[in-house]
Amino acid sequence: MAVNAFHNLGPVRAGALVGVVLAGGEGRRMGPGTPKPLRLLAGKPMVAHVVERLAPQVMDLVVVANDPASELRALGVPVIPDPIDVQRQARREGRRLGPLAGILAGMEWSLEHHPHSGWIVTAPADVPLLPLDLTVRLCGHMHVPEPEVLVVRHGRRREHTLGVWSVTLAADLRRAVLEEGVRRVEDFARRRRFAELVWPGGRAGAFLNVNTPDDLSRAERQVRSDRRARARSRFRQP
Repeated sequence: MAVNAFHNLGPVRAGALVGVVLAGGEGRRMGPGTPKPLRLLAGKPMVAHVVERLAPQVMDLVVVANDPASELRALGVPVIPDPIDVQRQARREGRRLGPLAGILAGMEWSLEHHPHSGWIVTAPADVPLLPLDLTVRLCGHMHVPEPEVLVVRHGRRREHTLGVWSVTLAADLRRAVLEEGVRRVEDFARRRRFAELVWPGGRAGAFLNVNTPDDLSRAERQVRSDRRARARSRFRQP
């Protein structure tokens, strides 16, 4: 089935994955004002689009954000910060520790709330047009022996924060962040069994990373285009 067929049918759920939306980015290129995950896209916060597209594809979902604004609470899903000791380390360094801290928070939350689910799927809050068949394609790429980290590649770009992670990595990830000073997602992922899913094409802009006001305008145009396409599809149905 083609990717655009999934777009017409709605989200596809695959297995016992726990979704983790990473909403901790500083968003400096967006300029001052509202934090990037809360910038409005088609009338609602950008992170809401990610939650709405990912939630039907997973068994449960959590948002990781160290600034739990009321707009995040309104999403109707759990919102958690980085682990306490990670926050202390960030204060000692005078900076945020990046998405690895959020991935660790998601792993530990999943282990506590869904101990029989062995995997999380992570997605950043600034990729609001995620494919509705993201998890089914990722899970379909999990061969034996399974990788411990599986990320998406589209075109020449590899999305290290968009992929599937084994929760058995939690202890190693904690050591890497707190004791070894590892900060880049790629640096940690590459020392484990690592694989990538080369995305097979499909709707243009599905992995649009919104970093600037121009990117946000582009996403707005894509959302409007998608809405028109859905309306035409419903009109053609008998």
